Amino acid sequence: MADPLAPREKRPLPYSLFAVALFLAFALVQSANPKLLPDFFIYRLGAELGLHGQSPYNLTAIRERVAEQYPDPDAGPDSFINNCGYFLPPMAVLVYAPFAMLPWPAAKVAWAIASAIAALGITRIPDLFQKNRPTPSPIWNGLVPFLLVVNFLALAILQVGQSTLVVVGCVAFGQWCFERNLSTLGTLLWSVAFIKPHVALPLVPLAWYLGGWKRAAGLLGVVAALNLAGAAVIGSPLVLRDYVDFLAAGHKAVAFNLAERNPEITSWNRLLFVATGTLIEQAAPITLASYLIFLAIVLGRCALAGDRPPAAWAMAAAATAAAWCPQVLAYEAYSLVLVVPWLRELFATRSPCRQVLGIVVVLLLIVELLPYPAASAIGITFHRPLAVALLALAILFRPLPPKN
Repeated sequence: MADPLAPREKRPLPYSLFAVALFLAFALVQSANPKLLPDFFIYRLGAELGLHGQSPYNLTAIRERVAEQYPDPDAGPDSFINNCGYFLPPMAVLVYAPFAMLPWPAAKVAWAIASAIAALGITRIPDLFQKNRPTPSPIWNGLVPFLLVVNFLALAILQVGQSTLVVVGCVAFGQWCFERNLSTLGTLLWSVAFIKPHVALPLVPLAWYLGGWKRAAGLLGVVAALNLAGAAVIGSPLVLRDYVDFLAAGHKAVAFNLAERNPEITSWNRLLFVATGTLIEQAAPITLASYLIFLAIVLGRCALAGDRPPAAWAMAAAATAAAWCPQVLAYEAYSLVLVVPWLRELFATRSPCRQVLGIVVVLLLIVELLPYPAASAIGITFHRPLAVALLALAILFRPLPPKN
């Protein structure tokens, strides 16, 4: 019998390729601009220092190199130069090592190509968990790939050189591998997300839910091994302790990361601050507690449903947790594109209630993608955390779609 996925994968592929081609063209143009990709510069710099046996957690050294690459004679306390640092774990040295081995101009082109490959994986997200679904309409096939990768947030992420696009692409490709029993490759791809462990944590219970405890244990084992290997490359396994100490002390030294000052933060504490004036700047214990509370609500929702909820719903819950629980900026909310498989299931049902819910979810995703200047122009300064909060409520407390 033919693979039921095959016909659906062939028809929309040209649309995906066209969307990715536009994305790549934009990426290559941006890579030629010397003023862009500052975050990628820092991540590559951290890998370069690590490969030379130097600690990337030297804040002064990082900022000096950033000032050389992005000079700003009028740099003040709130400037990028004085509010940057390398906050990734040792494993990120290995992830960014291929780019650190290239000259800076070539590294930017290579990053553009890597981002475009990830974008191709992102355009396939709607097909995850969809073996038994009918062939979507031509409008869906033609429009969705462009909405996923040619939107304001995706292009803004590309311009600053953040990792979210590549990470989400790895998650999408990884799930594609899991669905085809390529578990080892899938685990390696999912492990890339742990260059930002506070954002990637929901992948652990999701891996358990989708593939059992062995998949979750394998993921944690690979992440641990990569961090030990990265620390060894830098100089010693004790670098892991340096990373933990630096993260606790250095993260709050960056004004962009403070819930009090940055309206682009999507987490619950930013919304709490806007609504009540109560300020809670998250540290690791608060982030872990936030995840545990969210997980408890998810488990309670599953228990109330009286049945095992669909895999697409579980991924949607994990993606929402990653944008709601840790203190992260708007570019991490791009992971919400992983809600699309569940959204597709909502629209595939005959239930008017679920279809209306699908429309609400679409509207919330659009609000989340709305540029901050456009929102602030009409007096809205908290649209990102509010949209994530409402999306979490929609996922956790509304009717579940049928099982796959």
